[in-house]
Formats: sequence, C-alpha cells, structure tokens
Amino acid sequence: MFKQVTIMGPGLLGASLVMAIREKGLAENIVIWARSKETAEKAGRKLAADQVETNLAESVYGSDLVIICTPVETMASILSSTIKHLTDECLVTDVGSVKSVICEKAQDLFKLPGISFIGSHPMAGSEKSGMNNASASLFTNRPVIVTPESNYVQNHLERLKEFWGVLGMKVYQLSSAEHDKVIAELSHLPHLVSSVLSFTISSKAKLASQLSGQGLKDTIRISGGDPSLWTGIFSENKAQVLTCLKKFEQSIEKIKHLIAEDDGQGLEEFLKKGSALQKFLN
Repeated sequence: MFKQVTIMGPGLLGASLVMAIREKGLAENIVIWARSKETAEKAGRKLAADQVETNLAESVYGSDLVIICTPVETMASILSSTIKHLTDECLVTDVGSVKSVICEKAQDLFKLPGISFIGSHPMAGSEKSGMNNASASLFTNRPVIVTPESNYVQNHLERLKEFWGVLGMKVYQLSSAEHDKVIAELSHLPHLVSSVLSFTISSKAKLASQLSGQGLKDTIRISGGDPSLWTGIFSENKAQVLTCLKKFEQSIEKIKHLIAEDDGQGLEEFLKKGSALQKFLN
C-alpha cells in the first residue's frame, strides 16, 4: 500500500502501528523516529523496523506516509519542523485525541500541491502506555475518526481510510471542531470523572483494596492512564473540556438536590436515565 511509512514516536500507539503495518504488509519499509537516543535504541531492539532515527529530516526522507504519534501538545511543532523535509506526494496524519490545534496548523503549513495533512484519531488507547504494552491487534474492531479540512489531495483521503480499514478499524469522518466537541464528552470527560473519583477516595486506599467490589475497580480503571499524556490532552482541548465539566456539575447539583429533598421518585428517574446509555453500549 505504501512504499515507506515513518512512525514518529514509538509509544503505545506508534509501536502498535509498527507491529500492525508489518503484520499486514502495508509498507515496504518502516522507519521509526524517536526524540531520544535511548528510546531509539529500545525501539530498535523491540520493534521490527527497517530504520530507526533520531534525526527528523532523515526519518521522513522518501516516505509516502508519515504518522505523528507524539504527545498532543508537541504535534503542531513537530509538524512545522517536518514539512520542509517531506517528499512530493507525501500524506501526513497523526493519532492525537485533539484535532483542532494540529489541523489549524496544517492549514497554514500545507500550501504545496501534492502533499497533504489529514488528521486521524484511532480510538484504540488504554490505561496502559509505552511500547512494552504495544500490540498489532490494538486497532482491530475499534473506531477511527478522520478529520479532513481543506488543502488535501482527495486520493490521500481515500488511501488513509483504506489504511485504517485494513488495520481492522471502523472509519468515521468529522470536522476537527466536531471531533473535539464529541470526544470531550465521550473520552475526556469520562477520564476526568474517573480521576476525580479516585482522587476523592485516595486517602482510603488501604480500605479500598480490602473492601471494594468490582464496581469501584471498573470505575477508576481509566484513571490509571499516563498523567503527563492526559494533562496535555486537557490543555489542548480546554474549551470543550470546560464545557463538558459545566454540564457535569449541573448533573451533580441536580442529584444532590434530589437526595437532599428525599425525592425518591425523582432520584429513581434520574438513575433510570443514567443507566440507559450503559444498556445501549452493551
């Protein structure tokens, strides 16, 4: 499908992409770019790449697909540093869970005909991180959102959709603004709620380990995600996250009122509405 693919950042998603691309035979050559020599050496030992680089220009030279897999707060600057080294007809995408910032940067940068940036967000992460937890099957039967704006080659959009599809993903298309609004509700808010709950009862850790049931473990599982990674996500999508938190605060105030007023009927109706999504998702 591609002559050469460059994976920029061999973390959980980047390393899993190397494995999946190799397993599916989607590239003749796979190049990994890592910021540090230590990470590059580790990637060279663990992953079946043809080339591992710490030099950004050399890592993208000759690639017809470049996938940025670094933390979201670094993506725009990496894109800026990368563009002048891209080969003609190159397609660039990313795996970040915030799209507006990098897509706006791409609109400013990608003026030359033949090269494209089209955002991607494979919904395939977990509370685990790093290349040690990577898996070629990470993307199977998971959704991916692509966010084409303007200044892209139409053929590149079709190739990108096909690429994710071959990896086993269900492909959806949104604008970057729509993506950030939806994902703030469906991904970023749940992580915050899980983290706030875990923070609230953290002083009772010993009792929790002795007495809690599966419900607590299920609810706080995602709070185990990399704090540095999530700090960047919340910062990059600040406006949408704050909007979601305001709506969540309103729901908290409502249920506080129902409990304080001994409104059993109202409380039961609230809980019924709350359980409807869980039944739908299952």
